[in-house]
Amino acid sequence: MLAACLLAGLFVIRAGECREGAARGLESCARVLIPSLFPFMVLSNLLVRTGVCHASGRRLEGLTRRLFRLSGAFAPVILLSLIGGYPVGAGAVAGLYESGAVEEREAKRAALFCVCAGPGFMLNYVGASLYNSVEVGAVMLAAQALSVIVLGALLALLDRKEVISGKEIKYSPLPFSAALVRSVSDAARAMLSLCASVVVFSAFSGIVRSAVPEGGLSVCLEGLVEITAAFPRMTAELPVAAAAFFAGFGGLCVHAQIFGTLGGLRISAALFFLIRIVQGLLTAGLTRLGLLLLPGELAVFSTGTVSGAGVFGGSVISAVALLTVTIVFLKVITANAE
Repeated sequence: MLAACLLAGLFVIRAGECREGAARGLESCARVLIPSLFPFMVLSNLLVRTGVCHASGRRLEGLTRRLFRLSGAFAPVILLSLIGGYPVGAGAVAGLYESGAVEEREAKRAALFCVCAGPGFMLNYVGASLYNSVEVGAVMLAAQALSVIVLGALLALLDRKEVISGKEIKYSPLPFSAALVRSVSDAARAMLSLCASVVVFSAFSGIVRSAVPEGGLSVCLEGLVEITAAFPRMTAELPVAAAAFFAGFGGLCVHAQIFGTLGGLRISAALFFLIRIVQGLLTAGLTRLGLLLLPGELAVFSTGTVSGAGVFGGSVISAVALLTVTIVFLKVITANAE
């Protein structure tokens, strides 16, 4: 109630900034989110409804059980989270749980790490449009995918009460024509909800932008709220590794979308937020390492000479050390929660 009243007061007092932020959010939806995410959301739904993900999940069941200590039902969910964008993985996890195919403990653990930006966003918008380099977007995408896999394996090690559902999913694939129509319809509804969230959080980020002086701090605060509208400023004022951190973190707008998608599946907000920080650090470190392996001018480009380099330009060793401390902290929190 207090947060709602505070937000309402800010929207009234800072009506002009709120309007400008909402306009930027609408522009981001029209120019970035819909072109880059909607086709992949349709594709992810199509792969599910035609049975492609179900068949591939059965083939990957052994790997899923060994690496993530999850039942084979989660194999297509993990694949969808990597190709569909931020809310797709959460929606697939919620669908499995609501259908009764998996245990609640499994679903909660999967919801913590099945969070990833889609290839359309990272390759088309971040890579090709903002950095003028598809290679940079590909490195950031690969780094984020690896961070999802690493987080899933780490959470499996930290979860002492192993639960692997033995239930078999009964699935009947649809004909291609029917699957295509339903996939487009479902993706359109999800896209509308996503764009509405972006507009609201962009309105709030407009207030943040007006209240904080221009610079690295302003960009970081805006990125913490909603990353789509903040990414153009990130590419100009922050190193690539810093932008990769915010891509892995996702922003509060993405977090709200995920919690709304999970429905009746309740997970700890504090734990989810902490894991997003860990994912951001992993994505930043892997992106920096990947860019250093690229040839010539791309490797030079990746180091960054802007003012934020002193904060985000640490070595891979320091990133690993920070990650280790965070994992220990995560272990303490989960142990106390139990």
